[in-house]
Amino acid sequence: MYEIDVCYKIIFEAMLEKPELKSIAEKINKYTGAKIIFVSGSGKILAYSYACEQDNSESVKWNHVTFSEYEKFRRGEAAGAYQIALKPVEIPGRPDGYVVILYSEEEFRQFFEELAGVLGQAVKHYFAEAEKELVVLQPMREALLAWSLFHGKTEGIRQIEEIWAGQYIEVMVLKKDLKEKQVLWVKGIWDSYCICEETDRILILFYGLRTRNTEEVYRKITEKGIRCSISEPYGKLDRCEAKYKLLNRMAMVSGLENDPVMKREKEWSVQGLYTYTTPLFKEAGLSDYRLLRLLQEDRENNTDLYYTLKVYLLNENNVTMAADSLHIHRNTLVYRLKQIRECIEADINDNETARELLAFMMMYDVSRQDQKRQK
Repeated sequence: MYEIDVCYKIIFEAMLEKPELKSIAEKINKYTGAKIIFVSGSGKILAYSYACEQDNSESVKWNHVTFSEYEKFRRGEAAGAYQIALKPVEIPGRPDGYVVILYSEEEFRQFFEELAGVLGQAVKHYFAEAEKELVVLQPMREALLAWSLFHGKTEGIRQIEEIWAGQYIEVMVLKKDLKEKQVLWVKGIWDSYCICEETDRILILFYGLRTRNTEEVYRKITEKGIRCSISEPYGKLDRCEAKYKLLNRMAMVSGLENDPVMKREKEWSVQGLYTYTTPLFKEAGLSDYRLLRLLQEDRENNTDLYYTLKVYLLNENNVTMAADSLHIHRNTLVYRLKQIRECIEADINDNETARELLAFMMMYDVSRQDQKRQK
């Protein structure tokens, strides 16, 4: 028969060791044979007893509870022959974390439920410390749903897939770039979203979008001045992980000339493509004299026509969107475009001409960045 007083003594002694939570889990496991898991309010596993690794648990493997395993925990469906005792760790103003105990002796249910409560009180301080950096306060179920989507663990989500109809757009914001403590601006962008918070970044998935809504999302984020990497719209839920990895790579590349506040996947992809092709064009001596005239005009008259044209073409010749991206009045852009047409003597709204100009602009910009790095 296990004694709760003995557990108190074990917990007290373990708190004097490092790391405390791991030590508590191991010592309680040694005394009772039960497996202990400490889960933070965001779903991250803070510590667990070594015996948990024998169950091939997906959550233990990822050091983060997945949505499907959380649902099993909540329904009391433990692994194999193990029963489950689950106790919330309540921290005022923070999402509840959990102490999870997996045990095999059904006759000791009352003891293990009491032990879960004792552990919950004993480790509350460590949970509070772990959650200090948490910016997004949301129920654990929502946090785990978002984490599972971004990390490709969608098995337990397919049963509620009807709410995920339409298109998706992913946004990544680095915490160092956040201007606000809370991510309140998300609510004003689109009604249907979920948020996954990691150590240094916040990931947002807008879902249920239609084609006509996607440009509105881009426009609103631009208006908010949110520094972020953002995906193009896509239509399959299982692509969330791939887009997440792409946004990670995009976020790593910074400090480029005229680096936009909102870095769109399309623009970054074009940039990456021309990084590889530019050396071939340079060797062949290819250039566009229309753009050279535009650059000369900028140097001689202190104008910004080259960059204006680039933004206009990247926005698919949409005057309103380009003006918003440049933070200038629509009429100002119309006047600049008139100057550009006169300078390069070309119809920039002709599809073939626009593609040629944008291609050479991207290659020129990449080449110029290479020259700066070599100096």
